[in-house]
Amino acid sequence: MKQQILLVDDQVSFCHHIKTILEQEGYEVAVANNADQALQKLSLQTFDILLTDMKMPGQNGLELFKIARKTDPNISGIIMTAYGSIASAVASIKQGITDYLQKPFEPEALLIAVEKTLRERRMLKEIRDLRKEVDQRYAFGNIIGKNHKMKEIYDLIEKVAPTDTRVFITGSTGVGKELVAKAIHFNSKRKNQPFVGINCGALAESLLETELFGHEKGAFTGAFRTKRGKFEYAQRGTLFLDEVGDISPGLQVKLLRVTQEKKIERVGGNQEIDVDVRIISATNQTIKEKIKRGEFRVELYYRLNVVPIHIPPLRERIDDIPLLVNHFIHIFNRKFNKNISRITTQAMSRLMQYDWPGNVRELENVLERAFVITEKDIIDTIIFSHDIAASASREAFPYSVDTEIPFKVARAMVEKRFEKAYLQEALNRYGGNVSETARMTGINPRTLWRKMKEYAIEREPVAPQTET
Repeated sequence: MKQQILLVDDQVSFCHHIKTILEQEGYEVAVANNADQALQKLSLQTFDILLTDMKMPGQNGLELFKIARKTDPNISGIIMTAYGSIASAVASIKQGITDYLQKPFEPEALLIAVEKTLRERRMLKEIRDLRKEVDQRYAFGNIIGKNHKMKEIYDLIEKVAPTDTRVFITGSTGVGKELVAKAIHFNSKRKNQPFVGINCGALAESLLETELFGHEKGAFTGAFRTKRGKFEYAQRGTLFLDEVGDISPGLQVKLLRVTQEKKIERVGGNQEIDVDVRIISATNQTIKEKIKRGEFRVELYYRLNVVPIHIPPLRERIDDIPLLVNHFIHIFNRKFNKNISRITTQAMSRLMQYDWPGNVRELENVLERAFVITEKDIIDTIIFSHDIAASASREAFPYSVDTEIPFKVARAMVEKRFEKAYLQEALNRYGGNVSETARMTGINPRTLWRKMKEYAIEREPVAPQTET
């Protein structure tokens, strides 16, 4: 679709000239010779750009743009004027005008200004779309579940999100602690500011310190420049400390100081930096046990744990599984460009009877695997990770297999079990002698060694059988 431009100028010949230039470049141009005509056209049609003269009878171009913005907040504006000044240019920019052209101007200058304005419009639209997607994705209603424990969490998120109160989220791995933290952030007054997360258990103490607080140039070997830390990147936003229970005692002291004084010092520096950051912490550990063992400072715990939120494991809210399944079906349909409508009763039954040690994250992985292997518009096969592992580790070679597993997967499992059983028996027959086994079976020795390693086959010194 062509970009729509509304050209407004009281000089008819000038409008005809500009309209011709723009239409030759593929733009669609409507013309008005005063503000009243322009407002009438704006009421009937949506335009991408208002290209208007500054001085006209009645309302000037800037006043016209202000009124146009009330009708269409997303319309862009370019001012043209023969009486330009720095003051009027600054005033125009402050009102949201994208560019300011001094008459007379060359056609190239006009086209550059229009293209620049359209490029900025595209960027702003992408930002608006991204913001809309983020707001939808992290609305607390998207934390799926109708279980009474989850409803209590929704209520708590709704109450705590508008505040700056520190939140301490607990729950086993995979329950969605970061999702809750993001839901709190994106439903708070800080939602337009950064959400910065860091896994405190994934970094060594020295590295975690510089990641959190930053460092000055020359603070240590390899510090070739000053680096800001997560606290500074999260300024006026939210800092999510995942696995906070793994922080060392030394760093706990520094973190405690931040919660008390709202100031940090970079590693190797002595200048205090004010930080305005909301802290949300999370852990899968039992912090009270760490406090008893002297591994976590009790005063830091109470500083961080103003509002506790515990997310129950999936096995304690099995009734939420159908809702989660529908949620992931919607997501994976878009991801894999499929149109899977439902899951069979038998497959859902398998999901409902499973213990889910990996919680919601494991459920997501299981359903993604189902999407990958199915060639139908329904999910009728569920394969857990332990299904494959258990099948591959069986010593015997049973010809019966789980018929819920797709044929290709089942055949691969059977072939692997046959290979292991055959090679073990062959090695036993030839006294564990790899060269002799390879020669007698016709298997390349290097392949035999590789298969022995792959299947963890032990050579047993059995006396070779002789034919009679």
